[in-house]
Amino acid sequence: MAQDIGSLTHGATTFYFQSKRAGVDGLPSKHLVDFIQAAKKSLDVAIYDLKEPSVLQALLDVVNAGKVKVRIRYDATTGSKITGVSKTVDPKPPTTHAVKAAGLGGVAEPISDKGRHLMHNKFIIRDGKAVWSGSGNFTIGGLHLQDNNYFVIESAKAAAAYQQIFDGLKQMSHGPAIKPSSLTLGDVKITIFSSTQAKEIEGIETEVVKALKGAKTVRIMAMLISDPGILQALFDLKKQDIKGVLDPHEMKQVMKPPKGKSHVDPKLFWFANGDPRFVAALSHAFSQNDQNDFMHNKVMIINNKTVVTGSYNFSENAETNDENLVIIESPAIAAAYTRYFDALFKQYKAHGLPLPPK
Repeated sequence: MAQDIGSLTHGATTFYFQSKRAGVDGLPSKHLVDFIQAAKKSLDVAIYDLKEPSVLQALLDVVNAGKVKVRIRYDATTGSKITGVSKTVDPKPPTTHAVKAAGLGGVAEPISDKGRHLMHNKFIIRDGKAVWSGSGNFTIGGLHLQDNNYFVIESAKAAAAYQQIFDGLKQMSHGPAIKPSSLTLGDVKITIFSSTQAKEIEGIETEVVKALKGAKTVRIMAMLISDPGILQALFDLKKQDIKGVLDPHEMKQVMKPPKGKSHVDPKLFWFANGDPRFVAALSHAFSQNDQNDFMHNKVMIINNKTVVTGSYNFSENAETNDENLVIIESPAIAAAYTRYFDALFKQYKAHGLPLPPK
C-alpha cells in the first residue's frame, strides 16, 4: 500500500491527489491517459468539461484503433453565466468546439440541462469493470492547476452503478432518480450516490448531513459551501475539531451574491468570517483560457474514517445538477485524504487569501 501524499493504492481502489500550489502531484493526467488506453471493449465518458490535449488525444487514439466502443456525453451549457467571461462561477466556454476539433464529434453528444443546472458528472466507465471519477474536469485547469482529487474503483458492481447514471443522461429530464448503490471491497465500504435533473431531491444533502451528525473530527476541502442543510450541520459542529480549506472567490459569491445578500442566515457562514481553523487558496476568480486554478475539491473527512468526495459541490444548486458522489468508509483511505488536507492547509495558512476576499 503506497503512502505518499500524491497517491494511495488500497486494495481495489486507487486515489490521486493534486495541488500545484502545495507541491502535491499525483500525476492525474498521466494516470487518466493510462486508464483510457487500457480499454479493451468500451469507454463511457460523462464529463462536464473536456479540453485537456493529452486526454483528447488518448480518446481519439482509442477511437481510431477501432476495437473499443467509445461514447462521450458532455455538458452543453452555453448560458451567459457559464462562459469564458463569467466572473461568478467556474467559467466554461462550450465544450463542443474542443470535442469536434479533436475529431471526437462522431462519438460525443451534448447533454443539455434546463435553466442554470449542469451535467456536472466527471467519470469514465471502462469495460464494465472499472471506474475513474473525482472532482476534476478533463481540462488543463482541472488536471494540472487546481486542487483536485481523483479515484479509480476496480469493481464490476461499481461500474454497473455508474452505468445507470450514464444511461440516465439520455432520458428526458435525466431521470428518474437512481437509488444509492453500496459495495464492499475488502475492508472498504463504498456507497455511490447520484443526483439528477429530473427533480430537486435532497438525497445527497441528507446523506452528507447524516454523516456529519455527532462528528468529533471534520476536515473539509470545498470549492464552496452554501447548502442550508449542510451549513446548519457544520454550525452545530463549530465547537468540535473542525478545519477547512475553501476557494475564497466562490465563497464570496455565495455569501454575497451580485444581486443581493444570500438568503442564508449569515451566522451559518461563521467558518468564512475570520475563524483561524479555515483557510483559503491563493486562487484567481476566473480565466478565459482554461487556466483556471480554483480550490476545486468537494471533500469531507469525518471522524478519521469516512470520506465524502465526488463531483458534487456542497451547494443547493447541485441538488438539481447531474452529479455523482461516493461515501467511503475506510480509516486507511481517510488517512490518505487527511495527509493531502494537511498539505493544503499548511500551504494556504502561510500563503492564502482572506475569507472572504476583499
